[in-house]
Amino acid sequence: MMPYPPAPAPGAVRRPARRTAPANSGFYFPWWSLVMLVVIVGVAALTLFLMFTKMSQPVVPGNQPARVQVVTSQPTLSQDFAQQPGGAAPAPGLGAGPTPIPQSFPTPTVPLPTPIPSPSLPPGNFVIGAQVRVVGVGTNGLNIRSSPGLDGTPRFLAAEDEVFVIVDGPQNVDSLEWWRVEDPDDSERFGWAARNYLEIVTQ
Repeated sequence: MMPYPPAPAPGAVRRPARRTAPANSGFYFPWWSLVMLVVIVGVAALTLFLMFTKMSQPVVPGNQPARVQVVTSQPTLSQDFAQQPGGAAPAPGLGAGPTPIPQSFPTPTVPLPTPIPSPSLPPGNFVIGAQVRVVGVGTNGLNIRSSPGLDGTPRFLAAEDEVFVIVDGPQNVDSLEWWRVEDPDDSERFGWAARNYLEIVTQ
């Protein structure tokens, strides 16, 4: 059992107990240290937030730095140099330009018409009034036309070995020599025939 402290003597002044100052205790922190701690924690949190945001941001073409491509142009002849006839040297004071490269242009080739081979003409002296015979047509016959040329309208068909009299000609049309012939027995049967299928009738 703990004994009680002795009672103070009558008339004595009672002094209050002394308190220990907070600075002398082991758990005391100055106020400025708390402020620095808060600032450090805030800066660290902000840094982590920015790093996380940057890592999670998708990479798009617009966020990439611009690429610059330099294109050089080919040298061109000056207008003054190009206008000089015959490629003469530029006049003094204009400066020396690049040497022009002569250009060669292909010469256009005009196609020549293909000659149409014509059969050899039958022998004989073809004159007006001479009698001729149709030859070389066989059973097909020979077209006697209303005008000289292959575009002439056929008037009738002359048979092989049929005899006619020359009344006009010659006319050279479609690379053929044409003579106007007439049937000596029928004046209504006349027209133009190609010499290639006619021969002179010898008496």
